[in-house]
Amino acid sequence: MEILVTIVIIAIIMAIAVWLFIAKQGDADFEFKVNERTEFKLVDQTEKTATFSCEVAFINKGSQDGTIMDAYPRHLLPYEQFDGVDVNSRMELTTALRTDNYFEAVIIPKGTGGIVIVTVTFTAKTGNIKDALQNLYDLSVDMPIDIVYQIVARTPWYIHKARMIMSCDEINRAMQAKGTAKWEG
Repeated sequence: MEILVTIVIIAIIMAIAVWLFIAKQGDADFEFKVNERTEFKLVDQTEKTATFSCEVAFINKGSQDGTIMDAYPRHLLPYEQFDGVDVNSRMELTTALRTDNYFEAVIIPKGTGGIVIVTVTFTAKTGNIKDALQNLYDLSVDMPIDIVYQIVARTPWYIHKARMIMSCDEINRAMQAKGTAKWEG
């Protein structure tokens, strides 16, 4: 009987030791540094469209490597707020440039990170893009953009998001920097 009790006690101690070891290992912990992003810059313009991009750094602050399985920007500009443009957005790693709206999964070692490029294209529904963006500026419409990302590491996968704001003032500055704006802010 004493041997059985001893075996049970040793098994419990080993189970607790294994649980403490696993708990101490930690997990990946990603952060997209949206508050430290670069300003949106005008990268392309036609009569009907204007395309802007910015860079956003991210880091794995956790104690384990992790994988970004998927990531995408979700722009939020409902027509009740502003109906002069159609919006398209995409995101890509600076190390894996793509134009097909597909985010290439990437393993990020602990303590390291990278940079993504967020690209937003406005297309005027009527008239030209300068007039449409002028109207957006006159109405002081800012556009939230959520960076939505799926992570997998030691724990089951999860989805998280970080929000940044593309302001009408920022759009105006980018248009003026390229000399394409017809208004003064």
